[in-house]
Amino acid sequence: MIRAYFPRNLTWEVMMRRSFSTTIAVACLLSAPVAAAKTEAASWGKPGVSIDQYRTDAITCGRAGYYADVSNTQAAKVFRRATNDLEANETDLSLISMDPSPSAGAMLATIVTRSAMIVEGTHADAQIKDVGALMQAKVDDCLRNRGYVHFRLTDSQRKHLAHLHLGSAERHIYLYQLGTDPAVLTAQAM
Repeated sequence: MIRAYFPRNLTWEVMMRRSFSTTIAVACLLSAPVAAAKTEAASWGKPGVSIDQYRTDAITCGRAGYYADVSNTQAAKVFRRATNDLEANETDLSLISMDPSPSAGAMLATIVTRSAMIVEGTHADAQIKDVGALMQAKVDDCLRNRGYVHFRLTDSQRKHLAHLHLGSAERHIYLYQLGTDPAVLTAQAM
């Protein structure tokens, strides 16, 4: 019996649900580090703004993007449909766990294959990219509405920024200095 290879305290259904949940979570998370690893090519600035106001606006607008309602996006619909399809597909797992016949292995293979096709069919990277673009648009609109100017970083500015740790005070101060310099904002405005 195939079931003998699995720990006794876990049913097949629980193990498969964990496996598929993990697969979707991994697919979703794989695209995030790639985007975060790149040094941004642009930033936002506003002449005359204090560093405290600059930080407050960054946090406020960041939250606007973070809390954007994405529940009715195409990506959310795709993930909801995939979740429902996976759950429907996995309902047969409880039957297989009770089936000692040799055909149970073939049935399991069919369920696993069907679930893999459902996960692949979500095109998670594209869905996450679309949601990220929507969230970024919320941040951009918020900053624009507060009078900030979007500007492109030069190659030397990007190189310098790449040496500063994400979230560090030095990085914030460097971007603040660039973003409050009227000459930078005029020459490099997007």
